[in-house]
Amino acid sequence: MPGLRREEVAQLAGISTEYYIRLEQGRERSPSVAVVDALADALRLDADEATHLHRLTRPASRRGGVAHSRVPDGVVLLIDQLELPAILVDRYMDVVASNSRAQLLFPNMEPDTSRLHAVFLDPRERDFWVDWEQAAADSVAQLRADIGNECESPRAQALIGDLRQRSRHFCRLWSRQEVQQRAVSPVRVRHCDVGELELHREKFAVTGAERLHLYVYFAAADSMSACRLARLWHRESGSAVTRNDPVWMGSR
Repeated sequence: MPGLRREEVAQLAGISTEYYIRLEQGRERSPSVAVVDALADALRLDADEATHLHRLTRPASRRGGVAHSRVPDGVVLLIDQLELPAILVDRYMDVVASNSRAQLLFPNMEPDTSRLHAVFLDPRERDFWVDWEQAAADSVAQLRADIGNECESPRAQALIGDLRQRSRHFCRLWSRQEVQQRAVSPVRVRHCDVGELELHREKFAVTGAERLHLYVYFAAADSMSACRLARLWHRESGSAVTRNDPVWMGSR
């Protein structure tokens, strides 16, 4: 925490300075839940930051090179039948599955698309998000939260290294070390056919699949955005869901 010395943080957390230094330097890797909670309180972390701190103290998965686990068939059926835009992403924010309404509404929502590369490198994304800066910051903060202590895995390092080389904005946002577990809602987007929309979104963890998250977008009932979405859906033909399978997805 800015303005606090190590000794002061340790005192606030009720641990010795020596133990705190070992934690800070990675020489002590198994602090108790109580110690992590005490450190989160001492550092005045918010809920997302505290959750991230707990994840950092857990053993890293040995499967850090795997892009995503197999998509449960029931989840694919659910996405297909939803009448709302739905996107399934892995912890690296690659699109694993999406329905036709998601692809009709958003640019770059086809399976096997890197949402991070799209947000930072595709000019269409800057036009689509009314507040692109905030959308970009949210994406980076969610990436840091979702990969947790696998930040040093080969796949994570390849993704982060590539984006740091190709985008100054990503480099700046990554250096802020912000974490965000929940999806910010509502968001405002600008669709080329129906105009500006205010959308709510919810983020769900998928049971039985390692760190897959389902995002569902919707407009408030009877709102102007709902009317505009209805116009957009009227142009839609079919509602098939597409997904990326099998298990392995190559790094970018």
